[in-house]
Amino acid sequence: MKNYSYTKKSPFWFFETLDELRISFTNKGFWVVFNVDISEKIKNKVDSSFPKYVSLGFCKPEFAYEYLKQDINLWVFMPCSVAIYEDNWEVFISTLLVENAIWKLVGNEKLEKINYELSETIKEIFEESLGN
Repeated sequence: MKNYSYTKKSPFWFFETLDELRISFTNKGFWVVFNVDISEKIKNKVDSSFPKYVSLGFCKPEFAYEYLKQDINLWVFMPCSVAIYEDNWEVFISTLLVENAIWKLVGNEKLEKINYELSETIKEIFEESLGN
């Protein structure tokens, strides 16, 4: 694991992992903002095969509100993006840990608590969706 991301190996097949993530995020009050099949886009635009890779964007209005009331320009860092991908026939899920990444560049101490809370919520969702 890199210090800016949180990555877990899934015990499920690719599309099962995708479904479990959607369910877990929705159950925690997040809504799906986008669902992009990156491998399909690469195949169509670059004319090259690419392992299965989907990017999902999730947003929870309560978190978005707390960030945006501090600085409306923080929207450029939203929503929470999650990558689901295959690597050597194994499936992984990965996301940016807001507490360790870009958010520290903003330098707003008022956001530290919500950064931590959001990161912990996403970790819980990962664990729940993977059956841990």
